Amino acid sequence: MSNYNNLIPKYVQIADSLRKKVDEMYKEGREKFLSDDELIKMFDVSRMTIRQAVQLLVEEGLLKRIQGKGTFIVRKDKLKTDIAKLDTFFQGWYLEKNFNVKLLYRGSVPCPEGIDVKLGVKPGEEVYQVKRLRLSEGIPVVIDNRYLLKKYGEQITDEEYINYSFSHLFLNKFNMSLSEGEIEIEAVLASQEISKILDVSVGSPILYRSVDLKVKKGCVLTGASSYRGDMYKYKSVLSLE
Repeated sequence: MSNYNNLIPKYVQIADSLRKKVDEMYKEGREKFLSDDELIKMFDVSRMTIRQAVQLLVEEGLLKRIQGKGTFIVRKDKLKTDIAKLDTFFQGWYLEKNFNVKLLYRGSVPCPEGIDVKLGVKPGEEVYQVKRLRLSEGIPVVIDNRYLLKKYGEQITDEEYINYSFSHLFLNKFNMSLSEGEIEIEAVLASQEISKILDVSVGSPILYRSVDLKVKKGCVLTGASSYRGDMYKYKSVLSLE
């Protein structure tokens, strides 16, 4: 692009062209957008001008900058899961094509207040804590913070924590079928810790979901997840029958 309208800032004109490029790449199923160097060469302008143009699209929610990785196209449809049944509730994430998990923490910890009652352990007794970060198309979307009985948590490997849901592990590793699940969902604002991990601004909308999973013998897993409100939604089908 060499013919610019002098009445309109260059970066605004370039942003108009980039919107079309984003749409084309999105339809092709591409995730990563062009680098600043590629755009500088394409439009023959300064780095500052390119950064201003890209920033416009970031503010519009079309692109996202990830430090150290580059610029990515933001998916237009929010991720969703069915919460009507336990099987569809847990399968939803693991059927996502570009979904992956990063293990943030695993280990024994003194049982936090309130968790002891749910898991049926003594106050301060050691339980197992697992923190996982879920990513979709390379973008951090959910932080899972779970507590389970120590005897189960210690037997699960890093690879299993990364590749399988807890429902799968309880069923296939411990031969325990989940009989009941209870969830609560509320809207909260992102704390400093959550904003840093999910790469959102402090105070951004977050869906906070607490969950208890039970077998016939009692509760075996409890905890909460923090979902980016701009990228996730829940679905449930209501019936009169």
